[in-house]
Amino acid sequence: MKAIGSNLLRLAKDIGPPHLRRCRHARLLALACFALGCALVPVFPKVQAQVRDDRAVKAAFVYNLTKYVEWPQLSDDIVIGIISQDSTGEFFKAILDGKSSESRTIRILLSPSDQDLQRCNLVYVAGAQQNNLRAALDRIRKKGVLTVGEAEFFTREGGMIGLVTVGDHVQIQVNLQQTRESGLKISSRLLSIAVVSQAGSGRD
Repeated sequence: MKAIGSNLLRLAKDIGPPHLRRCRHARLLALACFALGCALVPVFPKVQAQVRDDRAVKAAFVYNLTKYVEWPQLSDDIVIGIISQDSTGEFFKAILDGKSSESRTIRILLSPSDQDLQRCNLVYVAGAQQNNLRAALDRIRKKGVLTVGEAEFFTREGGMIGLVTVGDHVQIQVNLQQTRESGLKISSRLLSIAVVSQAGSGRD
């Protein structure tokens, strides 16, 4: 996706002024700030800026997914479970927890238990965690839970949306069959900038 920067801005064109366009990372980080309605202070000052930028961009994507995906059932809160082996969960929680999306409040759960997974609207799998990935996805399959991951194999393994870093941009990958089987509807605006597949659960 050659124009992912402009596509991301088009997806969330109502949340950032046009003058913040000095460089690719500055634009994406500025987008994340305005998308979340807060200043992205260096929550983890020892983390390299590029890593922080990448996480901020993906956090902005997740925030926008709450607006461009329709759930079969949704309460006043949007519960997002973060499965992570590093500090990504804490980073997302510091940025997203308590934010409002379409009059609903985002709640972040770190390392959710099996019971917690059942009440999540969205589950985010950080990093390239392939061990037991299918088993984790199977526990919430067809239960109206949007699954989002960072690994390039995520959608092939049965995940719904992959946010995959390719070079200096983030590529959106969508497993359309999995989202439909779970009763989720994805906006055509999001699909227009995504790499869409009809892959199944990844099983033989």
